Amino acid sequence: MEKNTIIQRLQKESCFVLYRFPKSKTIHGIIDHSLKRIKTIQELQNIPSAFIFAPFNIEELPICVFSPTETFEFEQSDDTIVLPQSDSYHSQPSDSYRTEFNIFHQKISDGLFSKLVLARSKTLNLEMDSFDLFMDACCAYPDTMVYLLHTPDTGTWIGASPEILLEGNCIQMHTIALAGTMTCSESTPKLSEWSGKNKEEQKIVTDYIRDCIRVVGELKDEWGPYSYKTAHLAHLRSDLYFRLDSDKIPEMITILHPTPAICGIPKKDALQCILNTETKSRSYYSGFFGWYEPSGNTQLYVNLRCLQQNDNSNFTLYAGGGILASSTLESEWSETENKMLTLLQLPSLKNKLK
Repeated sequence: MEKNTIIQRLQKESCFVLYRFPKSKTIHGIIDHSLKRIKTIQELQNIPSAFIFAPFNIEELPICVFSPTETFEFEQSDDTIVLPQSDSYHSQPSDSYRTEFNIFHQKISDGLFSKLVLARSKTLNLEMDSFDLFMDACCAYPDTMVYLLHTPDTGTWIGASPEILLEGNCIQMHTIALAGTMTCSESTPKLSEWSGKNKEEQKIVTDYIRDCIRVVGELKDEWGPYSYKTAHLAHLRSDLYFRLDSDKIPEMITILHPTPAICGIPKKDALQCILNTETKSRSYYSGFFGWYEPSGNTQLYVNLRCLQQNDNSNFTLYAGGGILASSTLESEWSETENKMLTLLQLPSLKNKLK
């Protein structure tokens, strides 16, 4: 399909999603004329297959369910986008971020939490072509799950996430613990190069996910931690493989989401602390998205490295970072800036920032 044909078609539709799985060049499209919205994860029991788009706080916003009634596919180009390794945007923490960081850090120092994740957003007044940005992300990040989505309620969202929430089938399911962040050049950092703070953060996430699996599934294997590089960022990653009955998938998602990688420990209290403290809603940032098919292959990802297009001339970027007792304001702010670079350094945006 030609680019202009795809764009003209999508411009006529109010609810659509384009997505590309990691290590694939096939872009899948769904147009849904009667988008279903559900209020709980357990309602997925009634969905045989769909692309789902869920918010961070399920009680705040609905889960959008794109039924595959009208679908199409096309292949992305073979173009390769080589991203700069040294780009960086330097800025000072905002007053609101400073205040929220201090609140979180104090609660951790008081022993109320072992970890809290602080998110922030940044709105830029800049024209953006959402389709071009989506295609740039597909070319630049072959190992991530990339999507472009629009509904009247959510607006337009674009993301390129490296973090698996849940994938697999009735034979074997797979999830990962992804925590800790380091900027890097072309080489992947050695395990010995990671700070104690990053290693502790990754262990907290891994321990939690392992416990979640044992509630409804049977843990079979675990790999890690090891360094995992995506573009200019590296993370600590562990892979966990387990057996899970297909009818238990909604329950597994409910237990996992939100993981400590985007929320905190203890989970219930951390979620409430975030909702009480963060001044701006996360909306669908740090929710989850992807293909859901209990009788086939499910591939769900945490909604990271994403932005929301407000209109043709401005958009909002989202990022977050895990706060521990050893965290500093400046390092955490810098981490969020580097995460926002994932989309900002793509040519269709970067060329307009000059």
